[in-house]
Formats: sequence, structure tokens, C-alpha cells
Amino acid sequence: MSDSYSLTIPVFLPAHPDCEVKPGNVEVIEESFSRSTPSSIVAWGHQLPSVSAAKVSGAHGVAVGCDDGSVYILHSACAAPPPDTLVSISAAGSNSEPVSPPTSPRRFRSLQHPPSRSASPSSAKATLSPFQVTRSRVVSAVSAESAEAPKNYVDFDEEQEKLKGMLNGRGSRKRHPSTSLTRPEESTSSSPVAGNSLRREDMRSHLSATLSPSSSTLSLSSPPSPTLIPTASPESHGPSSLTLRCHVFTPCAGLDPVSALKVHADGRYISCLRTSGALSVHMTSDGTCIASTFIEANPHPIPGGKIQSMPPMLWTWRRLFVATSEESSIVMFACASPDEFYPMNQFLDAGTGDVENLSLVAAYELCIGPESAACETQLSSLGQWPVRGPLNSIGLRAKRDHSLNLFHADHTGRLVSRSIRLRDPPPTSPADLPESHSSNHLPLPNPFKALKALSTENIPETSTESLAQRIEVGAQVDYGELGLTEPVRGLRAHESDAIVFLCGWSDHELLVYRWKEDSLERLPILAVSEVQDVRWIDHEALSVLCADCVQVYDVPDPTASEKTGGPQPPRMLQTIQLESYDIAALTPGGHIVSTRVKKGRRRIHHTSVDASATSPAKTKTRAVWKARMDAFASPITPRISCMLPLDVDLILLGHTDGHLERRSLGKLVRNGHGPIQSSDSSLPGAILALDIIQNSRTGERVVAGGADDGSIAFWSLETFRLCARWTIFTTPLARIISLHDEKIGRLHGCVLCVSQDGTIAVIALDGYQFVYLVPASAAPLKRICLGEDNLLLMYADGRARLWDTRTREFWRSMSLEKADELVQQGGWFEWLTSRVSDNNRALSSAGFATPDAASTLLLDIPALLRQLSGSPALVNAVDPQVQDPEKKLQNIRILLSLLLTFGISEGIDVICSDGLGVKPAPATLGVVSPDTVSVVVQPNTQSVWTLSPEASADRALAILSMLHFLAQFEDLARDASTVITFYAASIGQLVGDYQPPSLPRLAHHFLHTQTGEIRHAVRLLLDAGVARLSDVQTTELAEAWQDLLPSKKPEKERDTSQCAQALCICGFIAVDKYSLLPTSTLTDIARSIAMYLHDETCPHRSLAIDLCSRGFQIWQQYVDAVEMLRALFTLATTTKKEAISVPNIGVQARSAVLQIAASNTPLFMTTLVLDILHPRTVQHRKSVMQLVIFLIRKKPLVLYSNLPRLVEAIVKSLDPNSSASRDAVLDSATEILSHIVQTFPTVDFHMSSQRLAVGTSEGAVVMYDLKTATRLYVLEGHKRRTTACSFSPDGRRLVTLSLEESDVLVWKVGSSFTSFFMPGAPPRQGHNGSEPYKTLNFNIGEAAHMSVEATLVNVRFEWTADRSVRLIIKDTILTFST
Repeated sequence: MSDSYSLTIPVFLPAHPDCEVKPGNVEVIEESFSRSTPSSIVAWGHQLPSVSAAKVSGAHGVAVGCDDGSVYILHSACAAPPPDTLVSISAAGSNSEPVSPPTSPRRFRSLQHPPSRSASPSSAKATLSPFQVTRSRVVSAVSAESAEAPKNYVDFDEEQEKLKGMLNGRGSRKRHPSTSLTRPEESTSSSPVAGNSLRREDMRSHLSATLSPSSSTLSLSSPPSPTLIPTASPESHGPSSLTLRCHVFTPCAGLDPVSALKVHADGRYISCLRTSGALSVHMTSDGTCIASTFIEANPHPIPGGKIQSMPPMLWTWRRLFVATSEESSIVMFACASPDEFYPMNQFLDAGTGDVENLSLVAAYELCIGPESAACETQLSSLGQWPVRGPLNSIGLRAKRDHSLNLFHADHTGRLVSRSIRLRDPPPTSPADLPESHSSNHLPLPNPFKALKALSTENIPETSTESLAQRIEVGAQVDYGELGLTEPVRGLRAHESDAIVFLCGWSDHELLVYRWKEDSLERLPILAVSEVQDVRWIDHEALSVLCADCVQVYDVPDPTASEKTGGPQPPRMLQTIQLESYDIAALTPGGHIVSTRVKKGRRRIHHTSVDASATSPAKTKTRAVWKARMDAFASPITPRISCMLPLDVDLILLGHTDGHLERRSLGKLVRNGHGPIQSSDSSLPGAILALDIIQNSRTGERVVAGGADDGSIAFWSLETFRLCARWTIFTTPLARIISLHDEKIGRLHGCVLCVSQDGTIAVIALDGYQFVYLVPASAAPLKRICLGEDNLLLMYADGRARLWDTRTREFWRSMSLEKADELVQQGGWFEWLTSRVSDNNRALSSAGFATPDAASTLLLDIPALLRQLSGSPALVNAVDPQVQDPEKKLQNIRILLSLLLTFGISEGIDVICSDGLGVKPAPATLGVVSPDTVSVVVQPNTQSVWTLSPEASADRALAILSMLHFLAQFEDLARDASTVITFYAASIGQLVGDYQPPSLPRLAHHFLHTQTGEIRHAVRLLLDAGVARLSDVQTTELAEAWQDLLPSKKPEKERDTSQCAQALCICGFIAVDKYSLLPTSTLTDIARSIAMYLHDETCPHRSLAIDLCSRGFQIWQQYVDAVEMLRALFTLATTTKKEAISVPNIGVQARSAVLQIAASNTPLFMTTLVLDILHPRTVQHRKSVMQLVIFLIRKKPLVLYSNLPRLVEAIVKSLDPNSSASRDAVLDSATEILSHIVQTFPTVDFHMSSQRLAVGTSEGAVVMYDLKTATRLYVLEGHKRRTTACSFSPDGRRLVTLSLEESDVLVWKVGSSFTSFFMPGAPPRQGHNGSEPYKTLNFNIGEAAHMSVEATLVNVRFEWTADRSVRLIIKDTILTFST
């Protein structure tokens, strides 16, 4: 896949190329969903069972993670469009009054949303996202007093529920947990989200982030989440309340199941954890990945504990907790346990200790700011530490002091906990954090940013162990035995007032506790088997998910225990039988969301639980979504299962029936021509991998591929004949490595075929001989190193294996550290096993095997533009006719047929079809973000513009940049410009729920693109986006980004992408709407531009130059304009082409100089003359002179009115009294004067006498002597502008012309006897020597009235003799005798 900065567009092509194509891609994505194997599920939304979905404002949805590592996201059918991220900014930079003093620890919000048992008419629904709420808004919304105050209103719905409870023998006690400060949300498999049905006293919890763990086993979904709104109709065949939104996957993820999902911000973001340790955060609107990382297991040893060092092992990451601080940062805690199939004991050393119940916790911080729309957000590692206890027993809760508490059952069955505090990072750049050992913070700690190692060992309570700078973990607190007779399988907590209710279970037991500050009170044990997860409904009831049912229990009131003489066990209220399911999860309120396949169609069910009912009769199970078609029905024709695009005219297709096919892109979308070639024989399974290799000896190109049955095969690319085939793997082929380098050794000319489980087959291309097989390990294979006769394989468990390729024997096993030392000695070739698309290719495949992803083509727009422009950057171009203009035109039309949206405007459709020759193609577009591709459901053509602002930005950029290229063809330029204008400014008026392009996303591309067409398109869209903003939106957006400007950041943070983005957005706003911005903002913008211009190491100088040229007249009022110009002069003249990347800074700076010179000529000329007369260095003067030459060539009119000042400055630079300076600038001065004389007819130079004459706009002519670098005299004869002047060949005469006067004056300027007595005075000439000049009149009529620009080309003198001259004025020739 392309890098994070590349503009890449996924295009979903017809999966069955030869069948009738249906509009949209819904059915294929649903087929992929039905065929998938779910491993995790999470739901979010509103817990309002009595309200129909159509009446609820806001979105709810479900996300399902699968064994292949992909995620399917479903949204409410009536959900409002996602919020516009154009103005929705994080409050990280807010100057609002803080909730707590700045010296206090960072405060954690409540980790749950306790729902009420019945909906209340007065239930409050907060719509603010944790990412959008400023501190002042939180305080104004709810205070501590109001949040903790007792209920002071009557809830009539609850009165009915209380009455029902009394009639059923239950007490009428209050059963709302709104007074609880925190409530731990724990359940199996998927990560839960808090419900949104809240009472007034629940508001604080709603503004807090929910916290809930993910599943401990892959058989269950990740921890529960807020309840779905059931549909009004319970029938499965009725209208669904959810619609499938998108399919998100990581290219070439392989066997990496999703183990946990967690939703944030009312369903706006979702975090995804995979078993390998891949952690990512996505937008639920379109699946865009805003941050991702890979967790490398590297725990810190616990000082004083038994676990002094960690043995090599394979960790499986299964659970995820998320907590949000009041400062709007998010901390994620991922938990892992050793892989159950990993042979761990063979690597254990003596004294290592028992690691059977060992778990691992890794903490990461996510700060989502305004740059998140451009995928700039980072997941910062905070530390790792081991925990001795079952993975599923680990829990996290926010205490009453707003700090975090990590609890778990230790290996002996005791409940232990540690406090976690996180300190703010020191005020230095992120790059300096690892080296920093001190902080400039105020001395008081901040509770949400600093971790320390956790251990279940007995450590003195006065000590704290520091894992990393920002993590602080308190001393372990032991609360005693849990009381289960079997090993603990899980713990789930719920906080209410000063008591934490805890539920623990084993294989056959379930136990409820009341956990107080210093004690643990146990209720009697219940006999319950096959418990998979537990969810607290409130402090009085809980739901228990078993293998085939859900049991609801009532927890006795502590006061009831006193009356009965002892604690009473929980009482079962009801048992709800569940149909078979693939994955299920408990949601807040104890409800169940599950998914399964029935009759070939995947379905998602929601089962609501009423804890006040004693009978399951009131439980309702509804199908909230189901697929439309049977995914397992026999297909009419084989579909595409794999794709390898080599060029627009050469795409290799693997099919589900095992045969290989060759088509052009135009033929694939039925919008072009080209042959279709098929292989002569097929593989026994669906082809899942393809690659091109070349025989280094014969030069023959061969197609290598693998099928889902483990077979591999080779075909000739030219004839498509099957050359060889083997079935040697138990898992499909994952990667093909060609060993073509001559230094490889004995394996030169061979191919390494790597399967998904890490098995390697070595095959010689000559004769297609199978050489040998290298077996797989229990851990995934990560890297392959080959040196001479040694094959070094590195695995994910921290071990490496060394094989002898000569004897084909295994030598030894070693640690990764030893292996890295061996590789660093040199002589090794290295490859990663992840199958990554070639970034040099303009076209690539998604590299994923599902039906929708297999037929998805990735268009790298910058690479395509380079290929179309004939740049050698694309070395993989197969077609030798790529430089043919007709071929380019055909290709650009095919690409535009995929990108353009037909059906929005009939007029634009006609222009595209008839004017540009672009026909609609049966394709839909997706979304690409770093490491992620999202195939988005698009039922119609217009829906592509309603996904998200980020998707609209990418789509519009791709279309406009391609149209800009098409506009280079003269006969298409006009129509192309019309379509460009439509997509840049008008499309939003015709598309309902249109999502305008995101300004942060556009700024992101502007900062990192290297293609001229894309930069031009970005400027157009930024200008249109700013113009689209209202005055209020403009002000809010500028205020939100102002605090991130480089001028307001420390020096080490100014060059970050975030600061550059802020400058780009604020700068474009200021250029277009500066009157709306306060002086302080304009000053900050101008200072930021100046900082970037003067910083020689700044990577964002291109942005500063662009803004400087666009708004110099604005910036000059707030900074030293002369210094800004001088910085541009330096960049325009000293930047070397070979030392920079595209865009060329020198070219851009020269363009900016031209722009400023034309718009602010007086200041420009003043600066130019000053730098020539009084340069900082001689080199600087020389550089400025080079800039003058550039201006003379490009913008001569800019210099025309100031030509006398410029020439005088150049002449004075040749002062013979300063010989060193004269020698340094002599060549440049000579060259510049030569250009001036050739360009401007008002200037002439006589070589022999070294005289220089310069005409002025006032009519005078100034005479200079270059030998002495002085002004000799001024000839004043004309009363109006001098048009031209010229020396005679002998230098004794000077003729001057004024077209406005229709006069030619002849001056005698040669040396004479009188000049020795009157130095500086011109010789006289005329009647009796009394007149200083001789006047020659003429009349050419209207030809004399021409512009200054025309005179530069159409007026000149030509001397035929020393006393005869011809004046040429356009087509008129006049001859004069002097």
C-alpha cells in the first residue's frame, strides 16, 4: 500500500467481469460479511427500548471484527450524518478555565454509563463528544454538586416499575446507579460503550469516557457496549434498523484475528486490537484509520519481584480498556497472555518462575486534535509491565479521586490492585522525550500521565516502581482471598457510592462481592457453569452470558442480609435461551448483541433484557440487520479472487475457479479495448496470491501464484502457459521473494515461496525444480535474512533460527538481539514477510482475499500523474507506448471514468461524455488511510460524497488533479475547466447531505505532495472551502487552530506537521477573509511565515513561500517586510536543484518574488536596491543580481519604472575603490547590464568609452561612466517619457526618442577640449554651439500611441553609419542624419 502521505483512491471493480453489473457494491460487501468468521463484536447507541429508532436523534451501530483481521461497521438506518470535522476541533489548546488547578494530577472521568432500567421522559442525552468538550463546557454543563445531588424530581415511568417490583415481592428501593462515581464495564470479547439513555444525575457519567475490557477468548465478542435501539418491527423479515456502512481491512493482514473493539465519543471513533498486537483507531463514518501502532512485547522487569526477566514467548493480545481524562486525552490499556499453543517451556531458564498465569499490560496515549482528519494522530507508548494473574480477571476503574485503579486476581486467587497515575509530558518536542530526565512541570503530580511497573509480588507499600517517565504505578494492595474453589476465570466490577460490586467466576462457580476501601465481603457461591461473560445492569442486578443462555440475577440489598441473619446469594430472575451464534456480547443494561449465519445470510440480533421482570416473556430478540442474498449459493460465473495490476493495459486476474486471466483496465470496466487472455490450465482452488518474477538467466518474465488449497504454480507471462505446479503448503501462499542478485550465493536464481504459517519453499526457476522446504515455527515469521550459505529466520516470539542452505540443516536458535548483531556485521540480504504493495507502481491491489477486497484496485494518483507526464519515476511501466499522447489521453479517460460521479448534473454528464470523451464505468470508490483500506457501501452514485469530509477531500483532489492534466490538451481545456469548477465549487449544491472537503485533510496533502497538478488542485479546493465557510465558522476555525501556529509553540515543536497544518489553514483563511480575523491572529500567522522562511532546516518552507506570495500585502503590516523579502531573495537564488525535492523551492521562491514585485513594486524595488548598495555579504549582492536577471527575463515591466534606481545601484557596486567587491560582482554586474540593454530600449551601453545611458520616465537621460562607477551628467531635453536611446558606433553621438513628443534628440557626448575644463557637463551641439542637442521631428500618426510593454518589442534604433541612424517603430522605418 502507498505511504501515509500519498493520495491513493481504492476503486471497487465488478467482481464478476463478464456478468451483468448491478449498480452499487452492497451485495458483494454483504457476501464478504456473510462469509467471514466473527471474532469480536461491539455495539453503541441509545438504550431506549420504548422509543422507535426513527424517533431517536443520533447514530447507533454495531462493529464486528473477524478472524482475517477486518472489521465490518454498521450504522443506524436513520442516523444523522457524521459531524463535520471541518470546524469540530479538540479543545486541547483551549484557554478556558481549568476544572482543577494546573498543579493537580490529571483527572480521569467516569469509566461507565450506568443506564436506568426504564426510560424516563426526562432522560438527558448529551451530544458532546469527549474529543470536542472543553473544560469550561464540561463545568458549565454539570457541576459536582448537581451530579452527586439526590434525585429531586418524579420519574413517572420508574414509579410503574417500582410498583411492579413490589407486586412481585421485590423492595421498592431506588435502583439507579447515577450517584456512583465510576462503574467498571467488563464483558467478554468486544469492547463496550456506555449507553446514552441518561438521567440528569447521569450527565457527568455521559460526559466521561466509558471503560470496558475486551474479550478474553476468541469464542466471544469483545466487551459489551451501549444497547442498540431495537426496530419497531420484531420480525426478522421486517425493515432493519441498521445498514452496513463499510468493510475495513489491513492489506495482507493474514491470520490476525480482531480480539477487541472499543467505541469512543458516542460512536464516532472505534479502537481495534488484533491478536498480533496491532492497535488502531478508526472513524466509524467511513473506517478511516487516524492512528495505528504495533505493540512489541518488551515489558519492564519488576524490581524485587520474582519475574526478573521475561523469557521468549509469543503473546496474544486479547483485551482492551479505554479511559478518557478531563484534558481530552485517551489512554488505552491492551492486555495479552501467552499463546496457548506456543511451546514456552523449551525456552524457560532456571529461576524464571511460573509463567502459566502471566499477563502483559501495555499502555498507549491517544491525543485526538484537529490534525486527526489528516491521519496525523499518534499513539504514544507509555510503558509495559507484567501482571501475574489470569488475563480475564484484569479490570480498570476510576476511583473517587479521579485516578485509575488496575485490579486483578493474582496467581493464588487473591484480589490485588494498584493505582495508576499518568503525568503530563515535559514541555519538549516528542523526539526529545526519551532523552529527557527532568520536567519543567510544576512539582505537583498529575493523575493521568505516568506509569510504573505492576507486580503481584509483595512490595513495601511506601515504594513506587517507575516503568517510564510518565507512568507511575502505586504499591500493590491485597484485599484477600476471592473464595473460589477453582482457578479464577474472570472479574467484572461495578462502582456505586463508596462500594464496588464485584463478580468473579470460575469454570463451575460464580461469586459476588462487596468491595470496600479495605475489605472484601463475599456472598454465597452460586453453581453456574460455562460462564463466558458477566455484565452488571446496576448495583442490584447483573447478566451472566453462558454458552446457550443469558441468566439475570438479583443482588440482595446489604440491609436485607442483616434482617435474614447473614448474606444471601444472588437470586436468579430469569433465564433467556439463545439461539446458536458465532459471537455474542453483553451491552450496558445486560442486553445481548450477537451475530450468526442463517440460510446463507449473516444476521445481527439484539436481545433486550428487563431486569424488573421475573419471566423471560418480556425479553425480545430482534434482527437489526440481515444480508439480502445467500452468500453460499453457487455462483453463476467465477468471481475475481486476486488481482495483480502491472499497468493500465495489463492487469492479471486470479479467479475462484483457479484460472488466470489477463485484461486491460478499460476492458475490465467495459470502457475500453484490449485482449482477454486466459491460462491453459487452472489450479484446484481459488487463486489468492500473484506476483511477477524474472528469470535472471533467460530474462523471461513469469507469473507466480498460489491457491487457497496450499498449491503454488508458475505461468509464462507471454503465453499464459502453465509451467509448473506443486501442492506443498497447508496454508495459502503469502509472499514470493525472487533471489536475482548475483551476490546471493548458491540460491541465486531461486524463488522463496512463503506461506501464511511461515513455511518456506525454495524453488529454482531454471527447470522449475523444487529444491527443499523450510518448516514453520509456532510463532509467525517476520523477517528473512540470507547471507552466503546461511538462512536466518526471525520470528515474532523474539527468537531466530539459523539454517545452512548448503547442507539444508538447522544450525541453532538464538535471540533476536544476537540475530541483529549477526546481520549488522554485513553481507546479508533482508526481506519482510508482510506482502506490501510496490510503492513504485501506480496501480496496486488491496491484497485481501474477501470478495469485495479482491476486486479492489488502488490508484496512486501522484504515481499515475508521473507516468502520464512521461516522468521516469514509474520504472515499472510495461507499455512502451506510454509516451504516446494518444495513449496518454486514452488512459486518462479510463481513469476519469472511474473517478467522476455521473448522475448528479445532466449538463456536466454531457460535457464529460461528449466534450471530454469520458464514459461512466461500473465502479465505486473507497477510502484509504495509513495501513488501512475501507470499502464503503454505496447504494447510489451520489453517496460517495456523503461519507466524510476526509473522503470528499481525497475524491475531489484526485478528480481535479486528473482534470488539470487533461486540460493540457488544447481542444479539451475549456470543457475540463468547466468540470473542474463544478467539482470545486458547485457539487455541494446538488448532493444531499454533502460532506465538504476537509480543510485539515487538504492541508495535509498540500504539505506532503510532490506533484504540481495535485498542489494546484489543493489550492483550488482550499480557496473554495474557505469561501464556503460562514463568518462564524471562519472565526471558530481560526481560533481553534491559532494556538497551534509555529509562532506560539516552543522552538523544537515548530516544524511538526501539526504546526504546519495550522499555518496552512489559518494562512488561507487570512488571505481570503483577513477582515474577520483579529490583529493578534494575523500577527501570529505573519510571524509563523517569517519563522519558516528564515529557518534553513525547516521542512515546510514551501508552505511559507506560497503563503508569502499570496498574502504579502497582509503580512507586511505585521512583520519586517524587508527581511521577509530578503529571505525570499536568498531562497530564489541559492537553492540548488539537485539538493531539494519537488516542489523546487528555488522555482517556487522565484515565482513568489515575481508575484510580490508585481503587487508591491515600491517596497520590492527599495529592498532590491538596498541589497545591491548595502549587502550583508558580497555573496548576497551577487545573489540579488542573479535575481534581477531572472526578473528581467520574466517580468521586465516590474522593473521599468524603477530602472534608473536599479542601474545606479548596479553601477555603484562596481566602485573601483573597493577592488575586492568589484571583482566579486563584476561578472554578475556585466551580465545583468547586458540583459538590461537587450531588454529595455531606454538603456544603451558603449563598449569603447564604457558609457551607459539610461532614459527615465520624466524624459531625462542619465549618463554613467563604468570605469569610475560614477554618474557623469544628466541630459534633460524631453519633457515626456523617454522611449529609447542609442549610442553611435563611435560613441560620439547619443540619440534619444520620445514617442509621446514625436521627437528624436541628438546629443554630442563624445570627449572634447571643453570637457577637460567643464567635467560632468555634456558637450554642446546645434546652431553656433548654443543648443545642447539637435531636435529631429517626425509624425507617424496613431503608431506613436503604444503601451510601454509594446515599446519594449516594437521600438529600436539601428545605426547604418556613424552619422546615420534608422528608427524602427513597429512597421515604420525612419532614417535620420545626425
